[in-house]
Amino acid sequence: MAERQQATQQEKVVISKKDVWATKRWYTVYTPSYLGGAAVAEVPASEASKLLARTLEISFFDLTKDISHLPIKIKLQINRVDGSNAYTRFKGLELSRDYLRSLIRKGTSKVVAHIDVATRDGWRLRFTILGITAFKTSASRKSAIRKAFSSVVAQKVPSLDIDALLKEVLQGAFAADLFLAAKKIYPMRKVEVAKIKVLAYPKTEGIAEVQKEAEVERATQ
Repeated sequence: MAERQQATQQEKVVISKKDVWATKRWYTVYTPSYLGGAAVAEVPASEASKLLARTLEISFFDLTKDISHLPIKIKLQINRVDGSNAYTRFKGLELSRDYLRSLIRKGTSKVVAHIDVATRDGWRLRFTILGITAFKTSASRKSAIRKAFSSVVAQKVPSLDIDALLKEVLQGAFAADLFLAAKKIYPMRKVEVAKIKVLAYPKTEGIAEVQKEAEVERATQ
């Protein structure tokens, strides 16, 4: 008797899981236009509105197929759904921990700077810059290098929109400028933009209005 009840319960669980998946629909996720507008994933959801604010992480390699871009991880957040297509906004990027660890060598010094800044089009961002010196150096030199990093970020970012900024960062031009500024103070082995975090979005990148549109779409289905 107990075995029959257990079997019946297992059947109900299987049926329940099937019912849940039967109500789901697959959506194609696209990167924002400033990252190429490429299809990068397929995600399931029972309602379009449930996709909003969902975060995905991809490798920059997925977009370029350039093996040197494997360590770059890009975070995207869904902020608009149109039919079976889900569109995203940039949420941040960072270099993999394995890659960052590989940069550190004996006899060198690590310099880390955190800088908050806004782009020309209203994105408030937090940069984490990592510098590795060619040789061990003093605390005063490390402090001077941090100031150099902050100066470069403060001068460059406010003059760029998010499109131009991400191009410079992802193509390595931004890190090259940081390297040049730091090496005037002390010989450098490597400088990287280790992380960018979005602190606040401009109004054009909001989700609230999209949620209302999704509710209307759901009501008319």
